[in-house]
Amino acid sequence: MSFQIVQLREQHIEDAAALFGTRYRTLREKVPLLPNRYEQANAILPMLYDLLSGSPGVVALQGNRLIGFLIGAVLPAFLGKRSVYSPEWANGAELGESRRVYEEMYAQLSGPWVADGCFTHLVSMLGHDREGIEGWQWLGFGLAAVDALRGLQPLPGGRAGLEVRRATLGDIGDAVALAEALDRHLAAPPAFWLHEHRDYNQWLRDPANALWLAHEGGEALGFMALEPGYSGGCQIIQEAKTVSIVGAFTQVHTRGRGIATALLNTAVEWAREEGYERCAVDFEPMNTLAARFWLRHFEPVCYTLMRSIDGRIGSWRK
Repeated sequence: MSFQIVQLREQHIEDAAALFGTRYRTLREKVPLLPNRYEQANAILPMLYDLLSGSPGVVALQGNRLIGFLIGAVLPAFLGKRSVYSPEWANGAELGESRRVYEEMYAQLSGPWVADGCFTHLVSMLGHDREGIEGWQWLGFGLAAVDALRGLQPLPGGRAGLEVRRATLGDIGDAVALAEALDRHLAAPPAFWLHEHRDYNQWLRDPANALWLAHEGGEALGFMALEPGYSGGCQIIQEAKTVSIVGAFTQVHTRGRGIATALLNTAVEWAREEGYERCAVDFEPMNTLAARFWLRHFEPVCYTLMRSIDGRIGSWRK
């Protein structure tokens, strides 16, 4: 298969959006719960035009046919470093040849990214493109985050004999203590991830948000926080009928008793009553205990991969 890599220009945008729509439609055949709006090119056209206005990109052309595209946005201080990120809607390659197409596009675009001082590169991939994901791994990228989805059907396991109730401002002490315990857990081995602490005192004042607490004998054993949409996850799960889990933790000494399952059961029951159609979560795969739990109950739909480049290469290349 022969193709050429050229600079992404405005005349390529509609074909790029159509390619993404085709890829998304294929993913949705495997995960019908996904919103249908992203099958239409118009759903991402404005975002692509906006991104192109300030970022370089490339396309793969086979004759006059676009078979791949890649563009990324600069993140000024991701993990403390100038970085570049290509969301799942800002890249694509035809299935069947996606590995090679991605490899060639990155080979062309990674130089300008490094020349711009971006030494951390991130890309989000639709979950069904295993060949493309493998291509990024061979380019030195490792898995950094997973976005996953589930319906609102009840889970087996009940409520483990616990009191599970929605938190109010009067529960702010328990909420903050559990959130701080989550932060410490994520900062410890093997995750080593600094979690952005949420101001639950303010967050709980929004009636659209819901934080569930599991209590036993007056002790708060765990929590699960949900909010509509959630801009921190991938774009394809940000939709009016999606509720997202934005925080969850159970006390170490209580694990194995079904507390997280009880919290999730209560959360999805509430979401059904509120008129939601699906529940989303994004998580760090290096948080192994959490990843095992989420993967039992959710279907991954998007993977984010990351590569860190030695910053000294910038001066060496000069």
